[in-house]
Amino acid sequence: MTCEIVFRDVTEIYSRLFNHRAALQGLTNSFVKEFEEKRGDREIISLSRVLELVTDSKDRALPTTIDSLECNVDNFKDSVNKTLKLCQEIIKDSEDKKSEWLESQRRSREQQWNEFMAAQVTRSARVDSDFKNKVDALANHYADLEEKLKESTSKVL
Repeated sequence: MTCEIVFRDVTEIYSRLFNHRAALQGLTNSFVKEFEEKRGDREIISLSRVLELVTDSKDRALPTTIDSLECNVDNFKDSVNKTLKLCQEIIKDSEDKKSEWLESQRRSREQQWNEFMAAQVTRSARVDSDFKNKVDALANHYADLEEKLKESTSKVL
């Protein structure tokens, strides 16, 4: 019997020390009750407000928004098309100006090239003329030397 008494006493001490179910359950119930009392019907009120806003948006705002979009989308589309045409004209004008500029630059380079080639031909003709004059002068000089050589050899012989 003593064992049974000791066992009961140990079990009772253990349950008092480590079994907190009753205390925890009481605390949890009081927390939930306090939380529900403080909040009251706020969720229901806010849900009804949201429902009113959604219904109002669906009934009033949606049709007016759709109507204004239908009207303004066409205007917007026209504006975009006009802007697109203007952009294409600007691009075409810039390409035309660019091609005109490129053509004028090409003509300018061709003219410079022709002037350069004409100057080269003139210089080449002048060099050829100077060369021919020098060759003729040297030929005359050597011809004179040859004659003098012949005269001096004929006098010696």
